[in-house]
Amino acid sequence: MRRVVIAPHQDDESMGCGGLLAKYPGECLVVTVTDSGPVRAAEHERALAALGHPAAVNLGFPDGGTPQLMTDLVAALDRVLAEHRPDEVYLPFPSLHQDHIATYEAGMRSGRVSMSTDHHFPPTVLVYDIAVYDVSLYPSDLRWNVFEQLDEAHVDAKARACASYVSEIPAAVHPINSVWEIAASVGHMRLLPYAEQYALVRQVRR
Repeated sequence: MRRVVIAPHQDDESMGCGGLLAKYPGECLVVTVTDSGPVRAAEHERALAALGHPAAVNLGFPDGGTPQLMTDLVAALDRVLAEHRPDEVYLPFPSLHQDHIATYEAGMRSGRVSMSTDHHFPPTVLVYDIAVYDVSLYPSDLRWNVFEQLDEAHVDAKARACASYVSEIPAAVHPINSVWEIAASVGHMRLLPYAEQYALVRQVRR
């Protein structure tokens, strides 16, 4: 299994897919879209270490500027998917942040059926939840309908990864500090101790 998690910023991968990354670190590539500077990059390295050192690349787009660079972003993601040929691609929910919406749209376009012979068509595409945003201005029919079971070690790794982003933690009461509570809430609703939630966009079964 090959998985690519596409994150708008260096921290979204941990908040949205930290449990999944901790569960399958050797199967995952983290692709972060924007460059937020050396402080966040160092925090990102610590977060990936907490998650078991999944592979990672940064595309270096300007933070907050991705909507104006859609063509370049799609082309960059096309190259990543063609090189790594993942079975599963994970995209951020298109919520209030312009970089999240642009990353979702670019990822969907990159996952298209293409006339190009070297274009990779990922058979499974899922959208992940980032609990910071609870309102969506983006019309979609996405529903949380896939739940990844986690154990205590996965949740602990996710919590440590999120805690690595010291520069991004605005207050003690915040979703980035509530990893255990959110994982338990999502899991208990599905008779699991802990879980992360995803929305299935497409699954081609062979």
